[in-house]
Amino acid sequence: MSSPHEELPEVERAQSQIFDWEAMRDYFGYVKNALLRHKLLALGTFVVTAALGLALAKFLPRTFYSEATLLPKRASTIAALVNPDRIPALDADPPNPLRPPGEIDSVTRSAAQAVMRRENLVSLIKRVNLLDRWDSTRAPLLRFKDKVMNLVSGRPSEDIKLDALVGMLEKSLTVNTEDGRVAISVMWPEPQLAYELVEAAQQGFLEARQREDLASITDAQSILEEHEKTALEAYTKAFVSFEKIFAAIMIERRRAVGDPRVGGFNTNQQMAEMRFLIRAKRRAIDDSESLYNRRLEGLRAEMVAQRKLVGENHPSLMALEQQVAALQAEGSLNTSTLRSEEKQMTRDYERIGGGSVPFPDEPVPDPYGLERVLMGILPAVSENPKAATALDEVRIRSANLQQLRRRIETAKLETDIVKATFKYRYTLLTPAEFPRAPMKPNAKVIAIGGIIAGLLLGVFAALARDVLSGRLLQSWQVKRGLGLPVLAEMETLPLERQSR
Repeated sequence: MSSPHEELPEVERAQSQIFDWEAMRDYFGYVKNALLRHKLLALGTFVVTAALGLALAKFLPRTFYSEATLLPKRASTIAALVNPDRIPALDADPPNPLRPPGEIDSVTRSAAQAVMRRENLVSLIKRVNLLDRWDSTRAPLLRFKDKVMNLVSGRPSEDIKLDALVGMLEKSLTVNTEDGRVAISVMWPEPQLAYELVEAAQQGFLEARQREDLASITDAQSILEEHEKTALEAYTKAFVSFEKIFAAIMIERRRAVGDPRVGGFNTNQQMAEMRFLIRAKRRAIDDSESLYNRRLEGLRAEMVAQRKLVGENHPSLMALEQQVAALQAEGSLNTSTLRSEEKQMTRDYERIGGGSVPFPDEPVPDPYGLERVLMGILPAVSENPKAATALDEVRIRSANLQQLRRRIETAKLETDIVKATFKYRYTLLTPAEFPRAPMKPNAKVIAIGGIIAGLLLGVFAALARDVLSGRLLQSWQVKRGLGLPVLAEMETLPLERQSR
């Protein structure tokens, strides 16, 4: 078995067969001499290529990236305190043990998808005034391209520009709901617009999320209010029906207790005139009695005064006593006459059907028997099948109406709860920031690449010129290319002069 020292010369021989160092020296020398022979061509190619790379690095359109991240969280404290009887179904994000950790709720996912709808993108464009700012924020190269296109095909209309911007936003704007977060990002050619677009999209997402929360409650409230109108109409109809039946029962009860305003109360013209005359006669009787009593009291007061002044047996006092005694014995003639006339008129009134009922304006207690009417009204209602059915209908309609109104109040309360708790539903993890550097392209890489490409192309151009010329410029080309030995080499001009 041979030792490693014995194998080393074999390795070197193998390497010498792989790497022909002499040929490599010849090739490098050929490249070097080609550059010296065509240095203006190599230099020009390098300058043009490097300048092109630097120009691309300077004027190539940039793309800026901006992102905002929100973290959803459950906020049920306010709802539990404001409405302890709140049903769990109203919770937009109820606890779900089957939900994988980090998975976002369906309402948030739906709101995130809503941001990418066309109407929301159009709203986003209007919010940042993108249509008016688009031309002024374009890169110089793209602005030049737009001018050329406008000259060729005419200036696009506002609708076409709007459709183009919507399509651009659909590709540039991203709303990601992975990892339990809501990440809104945009890649845009202008940094200020990228920042404003993310902020506007974030605001649009929050508004869409709040609309999702309120939409179901608002729709439910609208349905309840429509049902409330129907229930109110049904209740009013039932109440009117019961009111008619109740009014009929009241009339029966009042007729039963002898209420003069119902039943045999004749209201023809003659009886009305007689009632007026009788009432006038009774007022005259009252006035006559009052006058008689005042005169009698006056005479008695005068007798007391005369007795104190002239004594018991004075003729004037005795005359007064006789006058008072005669007046008391005879009474008031006028009053007696009036009473006779009133009695005759009452008999005439009774004869034509007026009866002996009291007149409505006479001051008698409970003239219409209201107490007796009210005491018997409830049994009368309960014993009347129509009234009992109508009353049950009123109760049912009333309960239904009250229930609907309680639900409407609950919906209004839930709306206030959703509005108050929404600000606690999301935590802003990463606010939108103004992008300080473009995400792409990398200007430094393009500039360096342009310089390197210029160097390579310069060398390649010099080599290509020598190779394509078909001339044998060095002796090793004769030996290697033709397989002939070189017998002698003549002195040649300096390479610098050959290149000229």
